Amino acid sequence: MTPDKIFPLLNGVILGWGCLLFLPKWRHTPAITLLISQLYAVAYGAMLLHRITLNPESLPLGGGFETLGAVSILFSDRASLLAGWTHYISFDLFIARYCVLDSQERGIPHYLVVPIIPTILMIGPAGFAIYTCLVVPLHSALTNNKPKNE
Repeated sequence: MTPDKIFPLLNGVILGWGCLLFLPKWRHTPAITLLISQLYAVAYGAMLLHRITLNPESLPLGGGFETLGAVSILFSDRASLLAGWTHYISFDLFIARYCVLDSQERGIPHYLVVPIIPTILMIGPAGFAIYTCLVVPLHSALTNNKPKNE
């Protein structure tokens, strides 16, 4: 299967994002989002295995991770680019899932987390930093709340 044929299959991740945004307390949301994230993680691993071990001769000459230029060359290859994209969507969904579940455990209202979810989707690490460095401490300071399990 070509990268162009695989790419649309990755749009299934939208189901997970929808669950986190609109059905955060539905009993199936944690399982669905974990399953989607893990399916794409396995797909990512399979892409790497195929690309690096079974088909290394077709990697672009000079591609690698040691310099920005080498990364640029590596991602000029569509199969490598697809693997990178699969990594992003799997990991970003997993981090958003963590934030939603953590916020529920801490008693943070979902409306405070809703803006963070698309932020994680678009700029993952920054969204996670906003959640952990701003939302959690601010909510804790304003409410003097501890996590529900304490």
